[in-house]
Amino acid sequence: MDTHEILRHLANCHRQQGNPAGAIAYYQKSLKVQPSCAKTYRTFAQFWEQEKQEYQALICWTHALRLDPHWATLAEHLTLAKRWLRLGNLEQAQSCYHRACTLNPQSAAIHRQWGDWLMSQQRWTEAISAYQRSLDIDAEDFATLHQQAACFSRLGDRAAMVDIYLKSIPLNPDFAWYYYPLFWKSLKQENKVLAAINQFKNTLKYAQNSLNSYINLGDALSLQNKKNEAILYYRQGIDLMYSESLTDGHFNQTLDVDAKEVVQTAPNFIILGAQKAGTSSLYAYLTEHPQILPPLRKELEFWSWKFYHGLDWYFAQFPKLPAGGPYQTGEACPNYFDFPDTPKRLASQESKIKFIILLRNPVDRAISHYHHWRKIHQEEDSLELALQKNVQHLKPNSSYDSVPKNYLERGLYADHLRRWFSYFPREQFLIVQSEEFYGNPDQTLRQVYQFLGLPHHPLKAYPQYNQGHYPPSEAKTREFLAEFYAPYNRDLAALLGQEFWS
Repeated sequence: MDTHEILRHLANCHRQQGNPAGAIAYYQKSLKVQPSCAKTYRTFAQFWEQEKQEYQALICWTHALRLDPHWATLAEHLTLAKRWLRLGNLEQAQSCYHRACTLNPQSAAIHRQWGDWLMSQQRWTEAISAYQRSLDIDAEDFATLHQQAACFSRLGDRAAMVDIYLKSIPLNPDFAWYYYPLFWKSLKQENKVLAAINQFKNTLKYAQNSLNSYINLGDALSLQNKKNEAILYYRQGIDLMYSESLTDGHFNQTLDVDAKEVVQTAPNFIILGAQKAGTSSLYAYLTEHPQILPPLRKELEFWSWKFYHGLDWYFAQFPKLPAGGPYQTGEACPNYFDFPDTPKRLASQESKIKFIILLRNPVDRAISHYHHWRKIHQEEDSLELALQKNVQHLKPNSSYDSVPKNYLERGLYADHLRRWFSYFPREQFLIVQSEEFYGNPDQTLRQVYQFLGLPHHPLKAYPQYNQGHYPPSEAKTREFLAEFYAPYNRDLAALLGQEFWS
């Protein structure tokens, strides 16, 4: 056994005995004797990993790769690239990325992952290039096109973004474009709405069982003020949604309503919000009830942004039900809760709709709201800077679109509730604390079903939908938010006669 191998063995013994100082000394002696031994660098890297010293470990991994470029797998090269990037060392990250490309030059996935990492660092131009290298290998990968379009958007090149989006439409017929307001706004700005309509129509020719294709086409036609044609496609979507051919054991009732019968198309209930407070999960659970038949999609946004389309446009997206029958329908739209005109608009229809509101600790809600915007590439600032900007523009009860990224305003629950209570009696509302819902969803559902006059329908499981995953916020940020919301939370407790988040 060579001297450097003996020294490495001694280092490993000290490592196993829990003597990190001895292990370090012998690894360094081994490398002094034989500085070109990739194996010693690898075992030294493993030691640093065990000691949770990521930077030191990466230095050793890098030396090992330089000395023996072929020992690592493709996945290991990419992992190292990602870790260097997280530490802010783009040069080392690129080196690992290039080695991965050498190992597998025809892998579109490698270039796409590199693009994702560059995008996470807001290096938009470099990310676009990485995505293009991926597309040169696989030109029809929807996810790559979608990410590249987002990068062009962040650079302010909406024309390029729209062209990519139009190209991607037929690649994923069931993509829910209605969750991307920037897509529709940009179509209109670039005068490409008609091009989108043609793409959606062509796609529908071979994707006739794609529900979202009908919704997307209806929305594009609505944007072009072709409301009657839009309604036609919405109704076809409803027919598809409730057709016997797609019966899965839940929607197994015949929904054809005789023309002579009194028909209900208006919703029985609306989950008003709040945003990032569990509305997606609650809505998903409710639609599992055999007597609740949902509309085309969870959020119709009619009573906020799309009121100008008219009630016939709105009702076209609900199933036709026998009035007074056993079935109910309803939507969940979190922006209704704090949209200033929504309660007035609903009240003008003499609405008897029942309203469900989920209220989450406003500190957690604001942080989750911020990270949601980051995820969909609508926020560049750090959380702390974004909140500072929001404070500077703070205008409670101001017009909805005058407050950019209103992370704070949406948590002023008492202000919003007073507006609703001025139009509707308190008994039309069920207000649920989100934390109680998360902790015991079955019990919350019992409350909701009792409120709606429906029998309880327990589920086998209660998965969380649209759940955000993000690192914990700094303590000072949470302290700032807690202090900011303290008087508003006291106001809420006085209004409802119930303590919240004490």
